[in-house]
Amino acid sequence: MNKRTAEQLRRDYPDYVPLDVAAKYLGVSRRQLSWLIAEGREPYASIGGNIGKKQRYVRVYTEPLIALLCGGDDIDQDDTDQ
Repeated sequence: MNKRTAEQLRRDYPDYVPLDVAAKYLGVSRRQLSWLIAEGREPYASIGGNIGKKQRYVRVYTEPLIALLCGGDDIDQDDTDQ
């Protein structure tokens, strides 16, 4: 993921990313991403959480998603070197 895309995600979704948007970036379906996070499957469980006990409600957090998509590249939101 490039810096511009990361900044756009931060601007559009400062706290969490809608499941359908995150699923497109990860190359899985919305339903599959929901299941992977809810079941605690890595690396998907590292970007979101299962909220609720009776009904599954999955939330994908913006910064962990960006970190996963960057694959270790240092794309910091406070980076002013460029």
